[in-house]
Amino acid sequence: MPGRVLLLGYNPPQLLSGARIEAAHYRTWQFLEGLLAGDCRVLLYGGARGEAAADPALLPIAWRDQVVYSAFVPDDSTWRAVLQQTHDNFNPDCIVAVNFSHALYATTLRTDRPVWMDIYGDTLTIQQAAMYRAQSNRGLDTTIWFMNQVARAGDHYSVCSVPQKHMLVGQLSMAGRLDARTFGHDLVDVIEPGVAPTSGAQQLTRSAAREELDQSPEAFVVLWCGGYNTWTDVDTLYQGLEQAMRADARVHFVSIGASTYEAADNQYERLLRLVDGSPYRERFDMRGWQPWETIPRYYAAADVGISIDALHYETIYGTRTRLLEMIGAGLPVLTSLGSELSYILQERGAALTFEPGDAQILGEHITGLVNMPNQHRALAEAATRLGQTELSFAATTGPLRRWISRPEPSPDRAVGYSDAHSPVIEYRARAVIRSLIWRLWGLER
Repeated sequence: MPGRVLLLGYNPPQLLSGARIEAAHYRTWQFLEGLLAGDCRVLLYGGARGEAAADPALLPIAWRDQVVYSAFVPDDSTWRAVLQQTHDNFNPDCIVAVNFSHALYATTLRTDRPVWMDIYGDTLTIQQAAMYRAQSNRGLDTTIWFMNQVARAGDHYSVCSVPQKHMLVGQLSMAGRLDARTFGHDLVDVIEPGVAPTSGAQQLTRSAAREELDQSPEAFVVLWCGGYNTWTDVDTLYQGLEQAMRADARVHFVSIGASTYEAADNQYERLLRLVDGSPYRERFDMRGWQPWETIPRYYAAADVGISIDALHYETIYGTRTRLLEMIGAGLPVLTSLGSELSYILQERGAALTFEPGDAQILGEHITGLVNMPNQHRALAEAATRLGQTELSFAATTGPLRRWISRPEPSPDRAVGYSDAHSPVIEYRARAVIRSLIWRLWGLER
């Protein structure tokens, strides 16, 4: 039976007027919609370290019968005690923690309630990208320790893709979760990023949106929406756009978003430098971060959305939420291959794709869409169908709804701690002795 769920996560974008919105906010929205579809009573404990404060008055009317909102302030030194008190007062039937940081927060709870943890993108490959950016391995051991804490504490997990599921199963195995009790039990579900049930972009006409944004009615607008991270391939993006602009004077680029990290020499600043030196500078419209409530007009004014990455582990094990936002707004999309989502869109005929680093094909795709309106229309229709079916919030959150209908502890956490773990000290002692023997034997040789 549907029950009471304590949902820990970033604030959904609806509650953050004028704030910068990232993938983590959409992920909480996706999970919340799944819980509401399951007729749950939800305590949304929303907030993240360094995040702008939410406005509870903005809670959508459609949520108010099922959702109680409470602000989570992890920057406050008392956050652990407040989180525990919130849990105890609400007395949930289960806990759902969305995103790695909030899964880590959930590990501090004293609770006997089943815990679902959503790890949206692999934490260690994201950390690798951050270390590359900083040219320092500082923080690696801490991140590994945090990952082990999360891997030991959940009863069920979800991820953004099948490749990430395999990665997480490996991490769970190294944390000791693949033992005799969990044999044959699937600890991890895949919940792809989803398309939201409604989109404000569809309420605006293209001409009205362009007039509001002061954009040329004759332009073919390529839209970038979201952050520029370490793995964003701005060189290929710029080269492909410049090639298309050279071939067709109607091509314009509009960017809403900026760097996702603080550094003097970041990918967004590099793109700005490239644009400043372009002979087509006037056709690059770099607007920086925009409030979430203004984004629909940019979608309505655009002709195609774009996402582009270099190829490395984060790309392979992660995903790109912006693609689903664009599809939900009725836009056809261009994307580099690498993430599982990019291949899904390619196979369903819902996107034009290109190999990482292939600026020539990117440029050709753009000019092709300008000159072949039938292809443009077919691509948009295929993307819209996909967003309304298998990649909708409703379809993607099916595993979550099934679990919350009967949340249970995982087999290795279902019995009392002392019964389940009484041999652990003995087993660990034996392992230490064996490792010492191995090392001594190696030294003797």
